[in-house]
Amino acid sequence: MAYDVSQIYNVVNSAAADALGKTSGVTKLNTTDFVSLGKQLSSFDLLDGWFGALSKRISKTVYFAREKELKRRSVLRDEQEWGAFIQKVYYKMPSASANDTWADKPVASGDDEGKYKQASPYDVDTSVEVKALIFGGKGTWTIEVVRPLIQIKQAFLSEAAMFAFVDGIYLTIDNAFKLEEERLEALAVNTGMALALSRGNGINLLNLYNMAHDNAVITAEEAMTNAEFMRIATKKIGDVIDQLKNISTVYSPFEWETFTPEEKLVVEILGQFASAFDVYLQADTFHEQLTNLPNGMEKISFWQSSGKNFDFADVSKIDIENDALQVEGVYAAKRVTQGGILAFIHDIEAVACCFYDKRTWEMVNPRAEVLIHGDKAEKGYAVDGNANAVVFYVEDAGTITVSGDSGATLKYNHVYSGIQNVLTVTAGKTPTSTDVTLTQVGETDVYTFVPTTNADITITCS
Repeated sequence: MAYDVSQIYNVVNSAAADALGKTSGVTKLNTTDFVSLGKQLSSFDLLDGWFGALSKRISKTVYFAREKELKRRSVLRDEQEWGAFIQKVYYKMPSASANDTWADKPVASGDDEGKYKQASPYDVDTSVEVKALIFGGKGTWTIEVVRPLIQIKQAFLSEAAMFAFVDGIYLTIDNAFKLEEERLEALAVNTGMALALSRGNGINLLNLYNMAHDNAVITAEEAMTNAEFMRIATKKIGDVIDQLKNISTVYSPFEWETFTPEEKLVVEILGQFASAFDVYLQADTFHEQLTNLPNGMEKISFWQSSGKNFDFADVSKIDIENDALQVEGVYAAKRVTQGGILAFIHDIEAVACCFYDKRTWEMVNPRAEVLIHGDKAEKGYAVDGNANAVVFYVEDAGTITVSGDSGATLKYNHVYSGIQNVLTVTAGKTPTSTDVTLTQVGETDVYTFVPTTNADITITCS
């Protein structure tokens, strides 16, 4: 399959801009053309126009070129592992059936009355359901730069200074390569989170606290300095880690019967959250529990964007669009925006990316007196919706306004997504709302409703 340059470089540049704090917040990134669920990374060209005209002779230069150390995440695979990831076969477990091996009664009537009848081996007609899942293959990524020879030679007073300058160029190119590699790796993870959220595999940890303190709710920002919230949040995360070890469809976005043993578990925690539970749960063992897992705990400074100042609202947010998130007649949205993400816990098979076969090439253009330098690598990214994946986040509780009935009461005075609320109105009053579906309980004055988001709700009684 052919890929056009325009499919990817804008996305990558936007990702890098977010990462470097060049944007005011998280910008929407469409990962359809290169991440997950079947598609691969395109070729593109970065770093256009490295050199401007050097109009003045340089007599003193300070070189500021440091090598970036790439932060590797558990989603990274080598070439062989990547090949195994993108071509999978799943086997669905058959259901158990009755078997007469230990029948305690003989045949009741007929020619075989009083005899024990042997079960026929040919009665077994259940076959194992097999499902194949094939992801897109690899893509090629390249960074190229033109090094003007004459202009550089004339710009320096010494050969050593010139070579130091040129070495700095190559080091900077390598750092750019690493930065984009890191960001594209993150985009694959963020797409995995978007898939999990779109299929309902997200847990609002703040709801757990606020439901117990409905008359004194706190905001997502306040939660980061609240010790009791930290205890509730870390307990819930620990519970889910244990639950993932059991065969279930609960945490599989595609509802596949699966489980995740500890050695296959990946725990990615937002750095600000990890620091907060270290500070506010000083005697707590949660940090030790996570770091003692076979794959440890991976602290992430930000999911998609650092923003201007590494503010919590920026570093905890993703905004991902991918065509495969949309399923006609089932899931309408192909874009997922979610802030307040504290942790992403998933099976190691849920997200994968691969960078390999990096090579460098150079050629001289004697007519233009330039040296053209390029770096290439093979890369691939994929998200597997059959594997377990769950996102933990905090989102402020919405408010509920009831008008037209001063005697109306609510079980919860705030909105908690997915949690049933109960409204009791004064006899003779009928409540209506465009924000939520109200269901009357029998012929009583009691109505129930289940919000699908934490957005504010207005109910009018007449």
